[in-house]
This record gives sequence, C-alpha cells and structure tokens, in this order.
Amino acid sequence: MASTIKVDQIEGSTGSTITVPTGQTLTLTDGLASASLPVVGVAKGGTALSSFTAGDVLYATGATTLAKLAKGTAEQVLAMNSGATAPDWGSVDLTVLPTITVAKGGTNISSFTAGDILYATGATTLAKLAKGTGSQTLKMNAGATAPEWATVAAASSDFTKIAAYTATSGSTIDIDGDFSATYDVYRIIIRDWYMSSVWNPYMRVLVGGSEDSGSYYVKSIFRHYTDTTPSNSITAYGDSDSTTYWQISGGDTGSHVAGEGAVAGWIDIYKPLNTTQWKKINYAYNHESQTSTYQGQQGTLSYHNTNAISGIRLYSSAGTVSNFEATIYGIKS
Repeated sequence: MASTIKVDQIEGSTGSTITVPTGQTLTLTDGLASASLPVVGVAKGGTALSSFTAGDVLYATGATTLAKLAKGTAEQVLAMNSGATAPDWGSVDLTVLPTITVAKGGTNISSFTAGDILYATGATTLAKLAKGTGSQTLKMNAGATAPEWATVAAASSDFTKIAAYTATSGSTIDIDGDFSATYDVYRIIIRDWYMSSVWNPYMRVLVGGSEDSGSYYVKSIFRHYTDTTPSNSITAYGDSDSTTYWQISGGDTGSHVAGEGAVAGWIDIYKPLNTTQWKKINYAYNHESQTSTYQGQQGTLSYHNTNAISGIRLYSSAGTVSNFEATIYGIKS
C-alpha cells in the first residue's frame, strides 16, 4: 500500500548525502525548475557550458574542460591549428595533400605546362606529352606505343596551279615567266576571253620575255560549227609553210554580248625549256558569236625553232580586250 509523506525538507541522516537503495527509484514529479539545477561539470558527465550557438563544435581543452568552436564559413573544413592544440576552421591547404595516384582516380603528376596532353603508358600510369609546334598534327609513333607531334609534309600534286591571269583592257595578253625545270608540260585554261569587236585569236611564243615574230609557226586546225539556219560545217585548216604567227581560229569569233559565251578552252605546251627540239602545242576552245554561230575548234601547233620559250602572247585581229581570265598549271613528268 503506497504511503504519502509530506515534509518541507529532506536531509541525509549523516552528512549531505541521501541514498536511494539499490533497486529503488526516486521520482521527482514537479516543482523543480531547471534554472535551479546546477551546471553539470565535465567530471560529472556534463559540459560545464550553459548555452550554445547553432553550429558550435565542442572540443576538449583539458582533461575536464570542454570549449566551444563557433561554426566556420561556407566551404571551410575543420583542421588542427598550426600549433596542433585545437581544431579550427579554414580553407583546404592543397599543398599538404598527397599526389593522388592513377589507381585512386588521380594523375600522379604534380604539375603541367600549357598545352600538355595526358596519355596512358600503362594500366595505372599516365605521362605528359608536351605541345607541338605550329601546324603540327598528332599521330602515333613508329612503334604504335604512344602519340607524338609531327609536321605534315606539304601537299603535293602532279597537277599544280602556278599562276592566274586577268585583263580588262589592252591589245595583247602575255602569259610569261612561269616555266621551270619542275614541270615538262603546262596547261593554260582560259575561262573567258572576249574582245570589243569581231575578231580572230592569234598567238606567238615569247623567248626571254620578247615576242618571236620569225617564220617558225606551223599549224593544223580542225573546226566544226553549227548555226540557227540550221547549217553546219566541218573544216580543216593547215599551214604547209612556216608563218610568223598562229591564227588559232578558222572564223570570226564576234564581240561579246551579254548572255553569250566568249572564247573558253585550254592550251597545252610541251617541254618549253628544251633547247634541242621544236616546241609542240595542242589547244582546243569553243565560242558563240553574235550571229548565233556555235563553234568548236582544236589544233596542233609547232614552233620550228629550238629556242627555249618563256611564255606565249595572245592577241587578236581587231579590237581591245574586254575581259580575260586564265590559269596556268604545271604537270609533272
């Protein structure tokens, strides 16, 4: 049967200690304000601290003393201070971090130079390849074991553009100074050539830049044309004797009219620098005239002289140049 004891104060019979027997529980129901309780020291399992600020961290400053470390700022980490006596907040000191190996997800390399490229030399080993020089490309080495920088050889071709020519005035057009020992054959592609009036195209060779007007020019020409009548013709022309120029046409080409095509075609020159043989030239072109005649022409030309020639001169039977566009290419032997 439970009993109720009402007293104003309980004191121990001997001293200030009240003993609760083993197996018994002393329950205080109410009337005890927390403010009246003492602050529990570390020696009694407390902190000896009566208040905190959100984020405080407790740390020991002695065997029976705890202190508060206020929270750090964003992204700071907790580390020991320089005297190794207490923790403090600070930024990560990367200089004290170890170099991370490849096996742990790192590179095991502590420094780089701008432009370095990483490549594997083994399952857990990375190496640096220093940057190459301007315009170099990356390729595998001869042993196919690692990448390396290399200079790509300049592109080469057996058919190489040498020079371009344009003109919009004048009576003659010189294509000169482009021949060299690099090529044996040259092709001149004429994209557009028309004059200010009805005309026929003529050609001579240049020797050392000067026009040769001697009687060394022989030709054989084949021409075919049709018009709107309709009529057509196939004609052959030739010079059995040497003349002082080549007329590379069998009929008037007419002057240029908007919408009509002017002379377009090609000229091949063989071994122009040879000094023991006569020079051989082949050509072909087509055009339309103001009278709606559509003409194609081709021929073989021979320069009966062993002079080395430096170029050719194109000119006309009448008028001045309205437009000329051509490109010369070298063809390797």
